[in-house]
This record gives sequence, C-alpha cells and structure tokens, in this order.
Amino acid sequence: MLPHPVRVHVTRPEQHERVHVAIRLAIAIAISLVGGASICSVLYLLAPAAVALRITGRGGERYEAEDGPQLLRALHWLTSAFAYLWLLTDKFPGRAPGDDVLVDIDVDATPTAGSALLRLVTSLAAVFLLALLGLAATVTWLIGAVAILATRRLPSFCADVLEATLRYQVRLIAYHLSLARRYPSFESSAPLAQVPPQTV
Repeated sequence: MLPHPVRVHVTRPEQHERVHVAIRLAIAIAISLVGGASICSVLYLLAPAAVALRITGRGGERYEAEDGPQLLRALHWLTSAFAYLWLLTDKFPGRAPGDDVLVDIDVDATPTAGSALLRLVTSLAAVFLLALLGLAATVTWLIGAVAILATRRLPSFCADVLEATLRYQVRLIAYHLSLARRYPSFESSAPLAQVPPQTV
C-alpha cells in the first residue's frame, strides 16, 4: 500500500520548558471562552462550500495550482500551532513555522465542486472519530503536562498518542479542503526525506 499522501512529522524536544504548560492552559481557556467548538462547527460547514465555490469559478486544476500553495502554508501554520498546544514542541509558530513541524502533501486528484461538497457527508465518520480521539488526547495531555512539570520530559507514550491525533487531524483537514483524495487514516508517516514530495 502506498504511503498516505498527507505526511506530518514533529521533531520533539529533549526537554520542555515548564512555563509553556501554563501558557498552553491559558490559550486553551481563551479558546473555550470564545466558543472554540462553535467556530470549528462553522468551519466544518464553510470549508467545503468555499472550496466548491472556488472550483466553480476557476476549475479544479487552478484551485490546486493557485489556491493549493496558500492552503498548504496555512495548514502548516495550523499544524505547528496544534503541535504546540498538544505538547509536542515548545515553539509557537510565527509567520514562518520552524523546521520542527513538517507537513507534506501529495496532490493526487483534481477536485470538482460536487466532490468538494460531498465531503460534508463522507467526512462525518472521520469527524466523529476525531472527537473521540480528542477526548483520549485530552486525558493524555493532562498526564503529559504533569510529567513535564515534574521532569521537564513528555513520556513517549503521551507523545505518540498526541502526534497520532495531530496527524489524523491534519489528514482530515486536507481531505475536507479537497487537497487529498485519500480518506484520513492512522498509518504513521514515512520519514519525509525518504518520500519524494509533490507538495502543492
């Protein structure tokens, strides 16, 4: 089986700074206060509609060629932000995300407006699964945060669970934006250096 076209790799630090646990907690509380779940729900409905609108006006090939690179940059930033929030790195992304979080996408299909809208239905199971993963990841995050406060290290089992959740989340977003045809999966990413990239 070919590797998944959406690959995510995070270079984990040897030690974590304890202060970042408090910063992450403050960010999480702020996101919940402004209605983070509601924003995600709106984006879930809006993204495929926006993609379908762009494809209707410009065609699938132009969407890939012109919008794809901008979406990939935004997805890279978002992945770096989630990697920070999920304890995987102590570097919050700036304008240019660091090399500790890498995202690579092989474009494997030219989307249509109909296929973009259809993902509102076909991605429901993946969204439900991601919600369950999010609950497990939240418990794992609490264990990891306590470990960082005590030892400045994130246990490998916590990092593995959190990185798998992040990878699945990024694959779902890429699928939802019609950047990847393949459905999100749990398979681990091959080392990016070993896979010839065809990034958008």
